[in-house]
This record gives sequence, C-alpha cells and structure tokens, in this order.
Amino acid sequence: MKILKQGDIICLVSEEGKKWFVKLESKNFSTHKGIVNLGEIIGKRPGGFILTNTNNRLSYFLPSLEEIILHYIKRSTQIIYPKDAGYLMLKLGITQGMRVLEVGTGSGAMTLLLAYYVGDNGRVFTIEERKEFSKKAENLIKDFGLENRVCFIVKSIQDGINEKDFDAAILDLKEPEKYLETVVNCLSSGASFGVVVPTTNQVSAVLSVCENLPVFNLEVCEILFRKYKINPDRLRPNDVMVGHTAYIITGRKIERGM
Repeated sequence: MKILKQGDIICLVSEEGKKWFVKLESKNFSTHKGIVNLGEIIGKRPGGFILTNTNNRLSYFLPSLEEIILHYIKRSTQIIYPKDAGYLMLKLGITQGMRVLEVGTGSGAMTLLLAYYVGDNGRVFTIEERKEFSKKAENLIKDFGLENRVCFIVKSIQDGINEKDFDAAILDLKEPEKYLETVVNCLSSGASFGVVVPTTNQVSAVLSVCENLPVFNLEVCEILFRKYKINPDRLRPNDVMVGHTAYIITGRKIERGM
C-alpha cells in the first residue's frame, strides 16, 4: 500500500469539494479553510484527512493523471486535453519498452503521459525549440521521478532528427505538415503516428502531405466530452461542456511500394 513521502504530489480537498494540488514538503500551506502543515501528511496513507488551524477538515489523496494535467501543470502553451491524450495513447498503442518521438514538448503534459506508460525500459525523445519551455517540462518530469525515461532535445525540427526507428510519434506544433515527412522517415515500418491540430485547414494540409508519404490507415476524429450533474433525482448534463479542443489525425507507416 502506498505511503506518502516528501516530494509526492497530492490533492487536498475541502468538505465542499474545493481542491488544491501541492507537493508534499515540511511547510505550511494556506487555504480559505485555514492553514495546514503539509509535513504532517508525510508517512500517512492516501485517503486520510488533516485539520486546519481553524478546525476545518481537508482530505488528501494521490491525484490521477487527468487531474495532474488539468490542475497541476503550469501551462506555458495550450495542452493536449486528457480526452484527446487518452485516445492518442490507445490509438498509438503506447506501452512499456517503446521508443516514442514527441515533436513539440510545450508544457510537458503529453510528455508526462508518455513517460509514465513507456516504463523504465522505454524512452521518450521530445523536441522543443524554445529552451524555457523545455526546461519547465523537464522540471515537471523530475517532480514525478521519471527523468530517466525522457530525453529532452532543444532544437528546431527544421534541423532534422538524429534518432531513428521510433515505435510511435506525436506531432503537436503549428505547421505539422511541413515536418511530417521528416517524422515518418524516423519511424519503424508499421509504426503509428498522431498529429494534433486545432483547425480544419490544418487537417487538410496534413492530409494533402500524406498523399505523397508511405502511410496508410489514416483517420481524422474529434472527441467531445460532457459531464452530468450529480443528482440521482434530476440527472441531466452540465450546462457547460468541453467541446472542441483539437482534431486528431492518426496513421501508420508502411514500406514504400506497398
């Protein structure tokens, strides 16, 4: 059973459902419900509670990856939302031991997911031309102790990719159609790739490029996500939903001439 230790990322929850995502260390943490000493949680099991100095109860637990992406990560750029990221992980078959290329590190949300799923024997190579973004993402990965699974590369993809034979690739940058051929050339035969873009004209540009590349099994999709009000007597959708966030283009590399 998991025992919370210093450096773990936890979620504090008030009785009315307000959440805070913090790193466990021996220091005071202030909320509108009062102050708690986070050090008192170290060595405890998730699912317990702590009282603030004003005698208010805060429960604590380990957050899910979805909560970490939406609430803990400090966004330098737009992130790939969990609903899209989860589909990409399944569609590309990300699993332990894989070598995965990510073009466009951004805030590191997708990098974190990839690092978690490739395991200790896998490796994520993530390319980002903006040094400050790459450094923030690297610090995020270190927060979760996964730095040995990720290689951070600060360069423009225009300068090419030195590594080869990737098992999968994800492109999340402004003009992916310009660099898709470079990425496909780095993939192993049969490997999957995913492209994430916000607009339909970008989808069209990517599909046009794919016509001249050794790829097949192309798919374009959009995922909508709607939550429901938690009331068993009046069950209905929430008034606000997460609608369009991105279009996802996926495909596989094949040998030329097939």
